[in-house]
Amino acid sequence: MATLAWWATGLTWGTGGREPRVLAVGAALLLLAVALVRPWERAPRAATVLVLALGAAAWGVVLLAPSGTAGVDEAAAHGYAAVLGLLAWAWATTALRRGLLLTALLAAAGLQLNQGWLAFWGRQDPTALFQGTFYWHNQAGTFLAAGAVLALAAAAHGHRPWALLGWAVAPLAVAGTVWSTSRGSQIGLALGVLLLLVAVVLGPRGTRLRRSARLAAAATLSWGVTVALSGPPFFPERVSPTAGTEERAGSFVGNGVQRLEDWRRAWEVFLDRPLVGSGPNGFDSAVEAATTKRDAVDTAYAHNGYLQALSDGGLLLTMPLLLLLGATCLAVARALPRAVRSGDLVHAGAAATLLVLLLHSGMDFDWAYPSLLALTALVAALALPPVAGAARGRRRAPSATDRRTTWLLAAGTLAVVALAVVGGWGHGLDLNVAV
Repeated sequence: MATLAWWATGLTWGTGGREPRVLAVGAALLLLAVALVRPWERAPRAATVLVLALGAAAWGVVLLAPSGTAGVDEAAAHGYAAVLGLLAWAWATTALRRGLLLTALLAAAGLQLNQGWLAFWGRQDPTALFQGTFYWHNQAGTFLAAGAVLALAAAAHGHRPWALLGWAVAPLAVAGTVWSTSRGSQIGLALGVLLLLVAVVLGPRGTRLRRSARLAAAATLSWGVTVALSGPPFFPERVSPTAGTEERAGSFVGNGVQRLEDWRRAWEVFLDRPLVGSGPNGFDSAVEAATTKRDAVDTAYAHNGYLQALSDGGLLLTMPLLLLLGATCLAVARALPRAVRSGDLVHAGAAATLLVLLLHSGMDFDWAYPSLLALTALVAALALPPVAGAARGRRRAPSATDRRTTWLLAAGTLAVVALAVVGGWGHGLDLNVAV
């Protein structure tokens, strides 16, 4: 719980994990938690191997790519997030523990709105960008959108005390998502609510009416609170909560065109160095070396997490990343129908939230923030079926080979987290290094 608490507070409040030492503290707490829980003994070995492959690949990029040690913070973030997700999945095997994991995710969203409110309110302009502690509106928006979908799922599910927390957090998270003016986050929130409604309709017949009513009531309350907070007495005059988004409507086409150019640049960087990429934190200089810019806009990011992995780490990083994501999504998809039929709306809501996060990562640089990378892993742990069944299947006298494999997995997991402590200690933002 201390590991989750630091992720929700210290790490997320430290510019989404990009300030010096906040990631190292999180990794140190994770190291202690891993030693106590021993996820390699509970989770399927294939899952642990995929996690370790990603962690090893991230550090392999540091050793082999041109940016060198300038990318240790990114390697630390990948190892931290992957092992944190594995730990959460291996630990949250009971209804109580899954509820505590949900509590951490919802509390993180509510606290994010709380931390960013004073600066937002102090500007006395409800059309200003809500940036939270990420200090950029798109990432604050997607963080809060994820919390809003989970909170609405908990409220509609109706199981106390998690439902009460959902009712409290949903209005705050929805308000922050709207104020961020992040169109991708707002679309993701709308998609999440639609998927929740589908899950309710396809759920047990006896629960459809009351859960539909709860979902509608929670969504209505959330919008009402957003409207109320967007005017007096908090601001001098009342404006539509979407006024900020409407003011930026003219940038929609321009931003879309720029995204396409950024994606083209990332692909060209990958083609220039397909095996290990250019290394993290050197995207702009790598673009200069690999291709000709079609405009005068400089950017440190590809605005696409998957293409960023290709350009930063080549096939070495991208292959284990896609394998891990693919295996996770496959397991979530296979378990989802049963969760929907049984009426587990929180499980279905976590699956919807995971989809929202993965889609938004395809249009922005969310994974450049360790907190958002870890959020994806934690939501995935909640969207996956509990791991206890797989663990029980291996209860037999271990052979010598089993013991050696277990020791190797344990050593690898501890090593990945220990490296994250070192890599996350002295580094903050380190962009546009020469490659």
